[in-house]
Amino acid sequence: MYDLLINAEVIVDDVTMAERLMIDALGFPPQREQWGSAVPGKGFTFLFARVHPSLKVSPTRIEAMGASHVDASLDPATTLPFLPALFAAQGRRPWKTHANELATSDIEGVAERLRRNGCRFFTMPSTETNPFTRLWIGWTGDDPGAYQPDVDGGLMIEFCETGALMQGPALWDPVPPPDLAPGSMVRVLRRSWIVEDLDATLSALDRNLDWQPAADPTVDETYGCRRAILGFAHPRSADVEVLAPNGPGEIHDSLTSWGPGAWVIRIGVNDLEAKADDLGRRGTPFDRRVAVGGDPVLRVDTGPMGVPGLFEFAEIDADT
Repeated sequence: MYDLLINAEVIVDDVTMAERLMIDALGFPPQREQWGSAVPGKGFTFLFARVHPSLKVSPTRIEAMGASHVDASLDPATTLPFLPALFAAQGRRPWKTHANELATSDIEGVAERLRRNGCRFFTMPSTETNPFTRLWIGWTGDDPGAYQPDVDGGLMIEFCETGALMQGPALWDPVPPPDLAPGSMVRVLRRSWIVEDLDATLSALDRNLDWQPAADPTVDETYGCRRAILGFAHPRSADVEVLAPNGPGEIHDSLTSWGPGAWVIRIGVNDLEAKADDLGRRGTPFDRRVAVGGDPVLRVDTGPMGVPGLFEFAEIDADT
């Protein structure tokens, strides 16, 4: 099992605008300057937005990333020139990502398994400025960013060393229930992802990455889909929900309209009705619904506000 989902991500045109929307429309806490970067020439800007200031409480962040120009004079180890190819691989889908970033404490073991299985992957080695190795799954250095879904079942996975979070052993420490006002965000709960064939995706993950869901897939008749939940070792990490249509419904419609890929990001709050009141005071449109799996949620589509994203809020006890 891998340690945690580092980020649930949305690709945006303007990271500053996305930050403002997260705070003003969704109710994120104020973000800190050191959680993002807009250094010119690297090919990207980003914000590792936190729904709670402490990574102990919410180790999964919500990343807003935007593409930018690449300065060829910069050290190539510090740039990401392949991002346009990764975005293009996701077609017209409005909710895109550069990767599902998974943290592992055994990145060499992951690389060895991939090599043994003859899988396509690209190693971004550690450097003095970034002393942690990264593995990009589904493409190689000979064909940068030309992602193929056969290795990871279409989940667009990037592995990072857990040490890159710079938290040390304290990341795993138990935390007391956070003292939060009603309706406050507690942690990121889930990244939902749509695939064409759930069995094929799970088979690829099992074979190539030794990653399996904790339970057999289930069927949600309301949404016309099958689903599997992939978890992590960290008890407060967000999980990854993989969905595939098996009949008519929203999952089928999304797949038909946009193809496979990123879908909803779910955030846990400590009082759902208080969060509904909070969104109402902010003037943020939302829908009440029962989500895949049966949980009552508030759904916000930030696309009409200029930032592509689907967010759900679900109730969670602050001490879980």
